[in-house]
Amino acid sequence: MTSAANPIRVDWIPTGLWPGRLGLTFAPGKKGGSVYQPGVTHDRSVTGDMQTLAQQGTNVIAPLIEDFEFDLLGMDGYHDAATDHRIEVAPYPIPDGHAPHDPRDFAAYVDELMTHLLDGRSVVVHCRGGLGRAGLTAACLLAQAGLDADDAIALVRQTRSPHAIETPQQEQFIHDFAR
Repeated sequence: MTSAANPIRVDWIPTGLWPGRLGLTFAPGKKGGSVYQPGVTHDRSVTGDMQTLAQQGTNVIAPLIEDFEFDLLGMDGYHDAATDHRIEVAPYPIPDGHAPHDPRDFAAYVDELMTHLLDGRSVVVHCRGGLGRAGLTAACLLAQAGLDADDAIALVRQTRSPHAIETPQQEQFIHDFAR
């Protein structure tokens, strides 16, 4: 799967909860075998994916991957490519398959993303595959905007994938966050 043959796809959550747009996608520019699709290998271009994201109106990209994952996924030049395409990077690393360790710190991060959405900006959250950590973050944004946890989770799954929000720990975090 290359950026030219398979342009990066953003799943935009259909909501009128804020003036901006919230989208989910996989890691732009990632390389290597797909965790979710056996037999699929990614050989994407960071620059090409960032260009496509910019053309779709992305103002803020929120990588939820850890620093070592940028190297693991061969995403060299990620931050420079975002800057070159006038996309602000708002990172919050979460270990793969987990929920955030510090709920208060994560709540401050959600506030930061919410400010962008309320300002009418387009925010795209991503992790490696755009399901677990990205789904959790999107659901928490929806919960902060007023949806109950179950409705937020359902909307993320309906928009992105039935497999979004991958672990019971992630699901529980969203329920706790929504309280």
